[in-house]
Amino acid sequence: MLLGLPVWMATACGGDNAADGQGLAGSSAHAGKGAGANGSGGTTAADGGTGAQPVVPITGGSAGSAGSAASGGSSGSASPTGGSAGAEMCASSKYEQDTASALDIYFVFDRTGSMGKDCAYAPNATAPEDSKACFATYAVSNYLINVASSVDTRLALQFMSQEDDCDGGPYETPLIPLTQLPVPSDHALIKAISDETFQGGLGTHIEGALRGIAAYTKANRVDGREMIGVLMTDGDPQGCDEDMTTLANIMDQHLQDTGIRTFIIGMEGATEDNLERLGRAGGAEGRDDEWCGDVDAPCHYWNVGTGSDEAISAALTAIVGQAAPIPCEFPVSGLKPPAGQSLDFGKVNVTLTDNGTESTIGQVANKDACPDDVAAWYYDNAAAPTAIELCANACSAVTEADAVNVVVGCQGTVVLPPVR
Repeated sequence: MLLGLPVWMATACGGDNAADGQGLAGSSAHAGKGAGANGSGGTTAADGGTGAQPVVPITGGSAGSAGSAASGGSSGSASPTGGSAGAEMCASSKYEQDTASALDIYFVFDRTGSMGKDCAYAPNATAPEDSKACFATYAVSNYLINVASSVDTRLALQFMSQEDDCDGGPYETPLIPLTQLPVPSDHALIKAISDETFQGGLGTHIEGALRGIAAYTKANRVDGREMIGVLMTDGDPQGCDEDMTTLANIMDQHLQDTGIRTFIIGMEGATEDNLERLGRAGGAEGRDDEWCGDVDAPCHYWNVGTGSDEAISAALTAIVGQAAPIPCEFPVSGLKPPAGQSLDFGKVNVTLTDNGTESTIGQVANKDACPDDVAAWYYDNAAAPTAIELCANACSAVTEADAVNVVVGCQGTVVLPPVR
């Protein structure tokens, strides 16, 4: 599936009568002289303590318990009443951020005889033949039919190899033009994959495919949309120029000239070191996951074995995630304080929601203060903020999170101590 995009939420929390040093609701105070919060989710304010915890679960709605002593402070007392989560205590607004680039993919699919016996695709069925060709026919088709539509994605299709293709000419025109995803099971894109016989008999013309991908993606890039190429193959170069340095240079030069990346998906039968070299040249980010095959991490291509649904879906999902990432900068223009209050940038917190659990991440002074091992955020301009920006590790977490939230008008911002 494609990346599920988080929703950027602005929530204004008023009515939190917590005093300085209160801990988050129902938890111990994290910095000096702490008192348990009154349940609506007060933030941690240091008063002689050692500073806030970097990631803190958010709870609320019930009476807070007494905070325990933190470094430099004494234990706090419990608030007798819980905070209200109702509208009378919090004014909230929710809006959906433009969280990913629109994406165009030129997908070139190896149809050489080494892929094995062909099969026709049937919806809601399993691959009837034990072959890479059949497994891949089903896996790619299922992906194109079932992919989440949260990222505006189009895909064009062509097969490798072709007659007289070493200069890339036959690939400059796709078999199926850019098509909005997902598609129905009877779409021409699915029919083209289902009808392919995988009896190319021409060798594995990787040079031609790479030159064609470069030409097509350069000529068909549209402003406001990210363009990438993807080559899926089970073989080493056979025919055309087979020199790996030449092939890697085609990809690298295309990347340098245009900024367009070309991603590599490898199937059983190809030499992994060759595919890794191409993946690196094409601009893929390094990873350490189960799809690295026998290549030492970080790897830059995806090994999908014989082409299972899980493997091909995981590869395409990861490629989309790299090509159209969720941005890690959010404007403050949409933040609204509680009724009757003005926006106070010293009372803003950022939370991530993942699998139903909401956690606060701390603020640091600026980008240079971002810690290596703790998720954090900072204002683009501390004196006059226009945006909230996530540190790199928090940005990585956002990719997996369900939602990014900003809480406004609460007791105070959770601030991380400086890294020493």
